[in-house]
Amino acid sequence: MNPQTEANKDLWKAIYNTGDLQHCFNCSTCISGCPASFGDPPLLVRNLARKVMYGLEEALFEDDTPWACVSCSRCEEMCPMDVKPFEMILHIRQWQASNDETRVPPSIVEIYKRGYTQAVGTNVETRQALGLDPLPIITNNPEQLAMFREMLMKTPVVAANDYMFGG
Repeated sequence: MNPQTEANKDLWKAIYNTGDLQHCFNCSTCISGCPASFGDPPLLVRNLARKVMYGLEEALFEDDTPWACVSCSRCEEMCPMDVKPFEMILHIRQWQASNDETRVPPSIVEIYKRGYTQAVGTNVETRQALGLDPLPIITNNPEQLAMFREMLMKTPVVAANDYMFGG
């Protein structure tokens, strides 16, 4: 990958214009409970936040790690600055997809089959012991998973590559 020579100083406005991202000080607390942070490559939310804030458009566009997010929202619970990292990840995915309609994220097959890419059932006992609510994961709701799959099949990129989904 070629290093980017010019930064897009307004990239953060195009991706995540809530102002919260500017409060991120890259403490990495958001990944302390993140199952995708153990992936290969790991989802490191602080790296994504930096790419957005520094305007590293090309590097962010080529980064597939936002698609490894399992939507468990643990990062939202952990962030001391209320940056809402999960929302940032969703906005990055949307930005990537809107800039390349042919993009097929490498994790899309797992997302279709299970609704997530990484193990999200970990730390259930710890959450209960701490009095925290169970995470609202999609695998606990078969109807929601079916609706999610139906929605995905209507997207042009999935419909055009339906052979990848066994159907």
